[in-house]
Amino acid sequence: MSDELDDFRRSLRGFLARVSPESEVRRLMADPVGFEPSTWQRMAVELGLPGVAIPETYGGQGFGGAESRLVFEELGRVLYGGPYFATVALGAEMLLRLGDERACAEWLTRIADGSLRTAVALRGDLRARTGADGAWVLDGTAPHVIDAGAASLLLVVARTADGVDVLAVDPAEEGVTVTPSPVLDPTRRQAVVRFDGVRARRLGRPGQASAVAARVRDQAMVALAAEQTGGAARALELTVEHASSREQFGRPVGGFQAVKHLCAERLLDVESMRSLVFAVDDNRDDDAFAVQARTVRAFCSEAYFRVTATAVQVHGGIGFTWEHPIGLYFKRAKSSELLFDGPATQREELADRLLTAR
Repeated sequence: MSDELDDFRRSLRGFLARVSPESEVRRLMADPVGFEPSTWQRMAVELGLPGVAIPETYGGQGFGGAESRLVFEELGRVLYGGPYFATVALGAEMLLRLGDERACAEWLTRIADGSLRTAVALRGDLRARTGADGAWVLDGTAPHVIDAGAASLLLVVARTADGVDVLAVDPAEEGVTVTPSPVLDPTRRQAVVRFDGVRARRLGRPGQASAVAARVRDQAMVALAAEQTGGAARALELTVEHASSREQFGRPVGGFQAVKHLCAERLLDVESMRSLVFAVDDNRDDDAFAVQARTVRAFCSEAYFRVTATAVQVHGGIGFTWEHPIGLYFKRAKSSELLFDGPATQREELADRLLTAR
């Protein structure tokens, strides 16, 4: 980390400690929307977080991958449950890579200033056609759409007569139905979104969105790995604090060799996660980047779960209670592991790519 990044991390950590403490996380878990709009606006106005990777041309800060991943790491550390991942890692990235100047000028500026939140449907049975008046009409169902209930713009990857396209939809349009999905991790909302003859707007070059969607998915996996790193680091800190203060047989449990070994192994996991995340090169071509993304994604998913599982073990029964924060990190670790398919699927895709390259 450079001095500038260290300063940025300190400012960001202090801000998130004020606006997203554990009490606020728990309050929003029970909230129907799942995020606090005033906090979202402060994130945009005070630190410019939604626009951290958006070019200055569109009102963003124009930072690179290191700053962006640092933000995701710190958000994962506090289990922030708002639509940042859906808006920044998916929505803004999709708009930038589509290269639709009109859409970028219209929506990226609003993402950067905090007035627009997006959700992206990357998969599902979705088809678009032109209606009688020449406008695009979208039909189908998209499962597991992250933070769809908080979005003011939906970006949908769908089949068209030209191939694969991305269509923009106003969630207030007639024919859009957003149904919240039951989730293991209530700090990250998901929904099933159904489109019944919904008017839509096609973005980018006709039929050319397949490669864009694949790259956006890979970028999102790296952002998720950064988020997992922050969560794992905080879970390990809580574990060490507990092991240092909890006494058994007249001494702290952290003084026992077996517990020391567990904590040391998990520290290796956390440091390996961070090293992998910040070693990813955003300037690699799509195939090379896909290999990096899957490597990082598979390792960080399993490492985060190992850290939180060890945390539960060291804490004992209290670690799995609803009242203890470790239980929240454990659930986030498991739910994050399954986003964009699990580590086994990532390794299969990685093996296929490596074999094809040979």
